[in-house]
Amino acid sequence: MDSTLQRAAELLSQARLPVFGGLFTDVKGAAAALSLARKLGGVVDHAASEGTSRAARVMRETGATPASFGEVRNRADTIVVIGNMPRTRDPKLLDKLFPARATLPRPGDNKRELIVVGAKKGKVPSGVRVTEIGGKNALPELVALLAAAVREGPFDIRDSALAKRILSAGERLRNSAFAVFVYDPAELDEPVLHTVLEAVRHLVKTTRAATLSLSAPGNGEGVNLCSTWTCGLPVRTSFAGDVPENNIWAYEAGRLLRSNEADALVWIDALDGEEATPPTRSFRGVPAVVLSSRPVKAGRDDVVIEVGAAAADHDAAVYLPQIAGIGMVKATAANSKRPTVAEVLSRIEALIDAKGAA
Repeated sequence: MDSTLQRAAELLSQARLPVFGGLFTDVKGAAAALSLARKLGGVVDHAASEGTSRAARVMRETGATPASFGEVRNRADTIVVIGNMPRTRDPKLLDKLFPARATLPRPGDNKRELIVVGAKKGKVPSGVRVTEIGGKNALPELVALLAAAVREGPFDIRDSALAKRILSAGERLRNSAFAVFVYDPAELDEPVLHTVLEAVRHLVKTTRAATLSLSAPGNGEGVNLCSTWTCGLPVRTSFAGDVPENNIWAYEAGRLLRSNEADALVWIDALDGEEATPPTRSFRGVPAVVLSSRPVKAGRDDVVIEVGAAAADHDAAVYLPQIAGIGMVKATAANSKRPTVAEVLSRIEALIDAKGAA
């Protein structure tokens, strides 16, 4: 391990612009990665940041009214699930959002209802009324049609049965005491996100409405929060200048590696149950320091370090959607023989400091 860490320190200390990617790790691992990136003038980017960056940009432009998972589960009387990804990522999502027994009093007198947009109904908890808005139309078109129905605006569609369901859904949303739109931002393009938020803004003029955006995989929200409280900016931030700079296009890890602007990569994939999409072949030629809890096919110039999986081999602080915040998760099978990401990066930083002092 000592010689491996020394090789990693030498590789990174020689880099002009190292990129810290993947970042599937716990909060301590993220903090260590940020510390090393600041020291080396590098860039940080999470493997699942595309969706969160897009959603953040739209929110900055238009504003939003997000709701916590618990608030939606306990209070919402109408839930709109958009696209396939919410239930693909969490097959038990509807069971969680529609518990068998009410836990808290809900506003209004409506029975709870589910509206599914651009996806098959699938298995639905018993007693929940469902309206399907689907068919051959693309998801962006379906979202736009529903938004038009919410505003009671005109729209034209050949499928009369679908048009009737859309009009009914629009009326239901206007008459809801608390309507919530649930989606995965990684599945929706910016115009679709704008359309969803515009529908919510229209509804909140007369009733309560909100959005529930699924958190990014790989502790993406936790890493983003850690980055924000560390330097005031989310991921896709560069420390190469005098002050940190955030740019969701310029500092996207894949773009930097493909363009050869980055000359070293630190790839971190060490989280229980979730795997970061590894660098593609187009990244080859850029030497990498890979910290992984899984077997890795490494390049000739890569330094691979086996680390423990957060929340499996060691306790981990990660973002928990059910509490909308950071919480501690106990290790499922503690393994003290495998170092944590934070321990490895801290040792590499110490070696770089020692080399600089010498």
